[in-house]
Amino acid sequence: MGTTDKDKPTAATAPKLTKEERLAQAREYAKQFKFETLSEEDLIRLRRNAYKYAI
Repeated sequence: MGTTDKDKPTAATAPKLTKEERLAQAREYAKQFKFETLSEEDLIRLRRNAYKYAI
C-alpha cells in the first residue's frame, strides 16, 4: 500500500501572477527574516572579510 502524490497540486497548475503580485509575495516572504540582528561592527567585519577573499 504505497502512497502517491497524484492528489497534490503542482506548480504548473498555479495561476500566473503579475510582476506586482510576485513582488508583493516576495516582500511578505522576506519579512519573516530578521536582518537587523547584526551590529554595524559585524557588518563592517563581514565586508572586510569578503574583500579579503575577493582579492
